[in-house]
Amino acid sequence: MDKLQLLHKKFSEFIDYFIVKYSYEHRGMLKKLRIDSRLNMDIDEEEWCKLFLYKSCLNHCARILLMRFIEDKGFIHHKLNEKGIEKWRNFVKNLGQDFDVLYHIGLLDLQVDENAMIRGIFKKSDYDLFTIDKELAEIVIDSFSSIYVGDLQKKDFIELFKKLYTLEDREIMKLEKFHKDAPALSYILQLEERESLL
Repeated sequence: MDKLQLLHKKFSEFIDYFIVKYSYEHRGMLKKLRIDSRLNMDIDEEEWCKLFLYKSCLNHCARILLMRFIEDKGFIHHKLNEKGIEKWRNFVKNLGQDFDVLYHIGLLDLQVDENAMIRGIFKKSDYDLFTIDKELAEIVIDSFSSIYVGDLQKKDFIELFKKLYTLEDREIMKLEKFHKDAPALSYILQLEERESLL
């Protein structure tokens, strides 16, 4: 199995787990978000909630992949790869398995990075309502920490996300136009228009 197939398999498993985990959580908050934003009110409430959840999930997938890429390229300190996990376990004794804390530290680092483009990709959005908790962080670490992604090219990111969010799904869901921007997902979906990856 080549690297893109492996990443597709691991992200598909993550997506399935994320969707099942959060399918019925935060319904009250989602309804309030929908009403307050007044966006996409033509979409049935149940469908609106499903689209929001799916867009949140794909935004997290984009963040995870981009975070791992940035780490493996050496642009930031290691956190989610094997080197980062080893440092984390040596550094904290009582939180060694609390990978959600490590994930959120990595995310915060990127949200205040000196590079404005990186800050923009990882900035907070409404889609952070669904978080990477301890359970999901363990899946992220187990699935992605050992896969080196620093050698992926722009075309690989595009191909992977065309499999995760197929052209047919894009035609039906139109997530790019749904609610508000999901920064990491938007960045990857617009890669074809960009000259380089980062």
